[in-house]
This record gives sequence, C-alpha cells and structure tokens, in this order.
Amino acid sequence: MTTPENPYMPPASMPARRVSARLRRLAYALALPVVAHLLAAIMYGSAYVALASTGAVSSINLLASMAASLCLYIGTLRLLRDAERGRAFFIVAVGGFMMSLRGWWPFGGASMLVISGIGLAAAGALLAHFSQQQLRDAGPR
Repeated sequence: MTTPENPYMPPASMPARRVSARLRRLAYALALPVVAHLLAAIMYGSAYVALASTGAVSSINLLASMAASLCLYIGTLRLLRDAERGRAFFIVAVGGFMMSLRGWWPFGGASMLVISGIGLAAAGALLAHFSQQQLRDAGPR
C-alpha cells in the first residue's frame, strides 16, 4: 500500500507572481516625472503658500493640492516597491488635484503643476491597475 501525497503541499510548478519587466520599466519611467513634479513643488511651494495666505487662493485648494501631491508621491513609492498596492493613492491624488484645479486656474504656473499632477496620477493609477491585473492572472501565491 502506498501513502497518499500531502494535500497541503503546493504543486511544484507554481507560477511566479511577478510583474513583467516591461511594467516594472514603466513604473520607473513614471517615477522620473514624479520626481520632477516633487522638485517643482518644492521650488515654488513658498509662492503657493503666499497666494493662499493673501487670500488669492482658498486655503482649501492649497490643502487639497498638498494632500494630492503627497498621495501621488506615496503611490509612486508603493508602485515601485510593491506593484500590488498603490492604486488607491493615485485615485485620491486625481480627485484632490481635480478639486483644487479651479482655484489655481488663474495662476499659470500653479495650474500647470496641478494639471501635470492629474496626468501623472492618472498614469500611475492605470499602471497600478495593469500590475494588479497581471498579478491576479498569475494565480494564487
């Protein structure tokens, strides 16, 4: 009589749960403009705070765009570190930038920073979605 195989042991041919090299390269390609966005926000941040303190722009717009920027940066870091997570940060970033766009619209530089943030966050959400879909199709862990 033979002993049965261990039913709890995973099969030897389990597929690896990794994001493809192409999606990984796209994540790094997205990180470059996000770093440029961060540098621009740091360079011109005091001017934006001055606009909000004089009352030219609502402080709610400033807070919404700051929160959206933080979500963009955190989402990018999470996408680079672990491709399964981060889509929610990008979605919140798109919403925050969209809420603050109307307040920043009369000021050219600030509105361009917000518009670029919308594009970067939307691209990050799409990339995170494709990464999650690829990992889900790879099978169980």
